[in-house]
Amino acid sequence: ATTWRRLSDSFLHERIVGTSDLLPTNFLDRGASASRTVCRIEVRDRFGRVLGHGTGFLVGRDLLLTNHHVLEVAEEAERSLAQFDYEDDGAGRPRASVTFELDPGRLFVTDAGLDYSLVAVRPTSLDGKPLSGYGYNVLIAESGKALLGEFVNVVQHPMGGPKQVAVRGNKVVAYPEDFVHYETDTNPGSSGSPVYNDQWWTVALHHSGVARKD
Repeated sequence: ATTWRRLSDSFLHERIVGTSDLLPTNFLDRGASASRTVCRIEVRDRFGRVLGHGTGFLVGRDLLLTNHHVLEVAEEAERSLAQFDYEDDGAGRPRASVTFELDPGRLFVTDAGLDYSLVAVRPTSLDGKPLSGYGYNVLIAESGKALLGEFVNVVQHPMGGPKQVAVRGNKVVAYPEDFVHYETDTNPGSSGSPVYNDQWWTVALHHSGVARKD
């Protein structure tokens, strides 16, 4: 009895509070790999002036996905740039970002209703680095990659700033028609971000916030 009492008392020191947030450590490795595919989009006018920023991510060896409201027409994409590694390193210092031109003459597909634009990216950066080093996200057509109540993770460039990630506090709350509603933290500039599940599979393309109504 004494042995059992001591053993059961030791269990009282450990608890799962609500839903378990325990994950395998490869969650971090997979997240880091997925994050490399995400870039800041610098939207420019025909004079080279910066009009604003968005986020995009690679969904093929040289294909970039973002929002229609970030890149509405091929002419706009022709002038805009994709900037990878626009983030801080492990010591908190800015990395040297790598800039690629878009190539909408080769491929540009857009849909205002679903708010997406798919555009080709030139395979070599302005300073000669290969795009292939960033990998890409494989898109899976089947539904069910994130269920109601499950968490999602959003890698983004809020306010056009260095890359950030919103993890674990972001719960799927609804599936209205072709869209996914989830709770998360975003800002202008986050448009076009990939939304991942905990396996770092792409669940959605983030396009806007909606007001909570009672």
